[in-house]
Amino acid sequence: MDQIDYCIVGGGVVGMLMARQLTLKNPDTSIVLLEKSSYLGEESTSRNSGVLHAGLYYPHQSQKHLLCRKGLSLWRTLAPELKVEINHCGKWLVASSLSSVADLENLFAQATKNGVQDLRWATGDEIESLKPFVKIEKSFLSPETSIISPSEVVRALDRELTNLGVILLKKCSLTKVTQTNSGFDLMTTQDSFSAKHFINCGGGHAPTIRKQLGLHDIESVWVKGCYLKLNKKLYNEKLIYPVPPKDLKGLGVHTSFDLDGQIRFGPNTVDCDQYEMSVPDDLVDMMYPAIKDLFWTVEKKELALDYCGIRSKIKKDGKLFTDFLIQSPLENYVEALGIESPGLTSSPAIVEKMMELLS
Repeated sequence: MDQIDYCIVGGGVVGMLMARQLTLKNPDTSIVLLEKSSYLGEESTSRNSGVLHAGLYYPHQSQKHLLCRKGLSLWRTLAPELKVEINHCGKWLVASSLSSVADLENLFAQATKNGVQDLRWATGDEIESLKPFVKIEKSFLSPETSIISPSEVVRALDRELTNLGVILLKKCSLTKVTQTNSGFDLMTTQDSFSAKHFINCGGGHAPTIRKQLGLHDIESVWVKGCYLKLNKKLYNEKLIYPVPPKDLKGLGVHTSFDLDGQIRFGPNTVDCDQYEMSVPDDLVDMMYPAIKDLFWTVEKKELALDYCGIRSKIKKDGKLFTDFLIQSPLENYVEALGIESPGLTSSPAIVEKMMELLS
């Protein structure tokens, strides 16, 4: 392999959509996508809850707010193109006690400010219908919140990229990258080549990759999130979320479900210093108090271990950076950093922003 036009590192949804967009824009362009795992999307994308968020929570005009809203809109066109189903189920936001009602009302105001559509407070009858499943004092509905299957998205993009002629190097790690006058020289565990443009979609490993280019102002912060599955039927007409905690690590333990209706609870949030996906044996004991606090009918014996993922947070100049960071600090180089939730929802919009930086 000699010189190619684009090298993308990271075979998650952002890297795959980036390769797709570059090829659709110019079918003659040459693209190599590197993924160190055996399968595309194996590390983060396929370990996502699959929720397409409406943009309720994020600071107004932040990248998370703007790209989540835009990404949600783009998925409505993209999913049919990929032949992937969206379940437009909606989501209840629930205050489980009188002490959390004020926070719920503040969240409603934030969501309204962020332009989330068709929000409304639950009626008395709707609250009564939820009481057999959750502790509830007050609730509002976000009808735009939806569910998509991340594994279906990955499979669809894998097929399409193959058909478009993108070179997919799976089980292939980047070992060295050097900027040159004409682009970048890259060494991998499979091959060495040069590229005119280098695109860093490395997820939790993106800060380490960029250090090879002399960029040292970003550090990784990893937070593990684990899920439990429920071995009985429960309300699954809509998602149910608590008022989110104020530690910025997550949205609180909530329900998610597959397109076939299997209920999961999670994710929890645990700081970790290793990027590994083991599920603790005592996870049920760890998570049960938070589950029971909202879903009062669930018994511990009805829960079983499921899977976990890693939130790829970052520190910038030594301080926790709570937004997406999409930038081009070097010529012909673009990077996406801190792509945690709502990364799946935002991914088509993240790619649009990266495309603008490349032009």
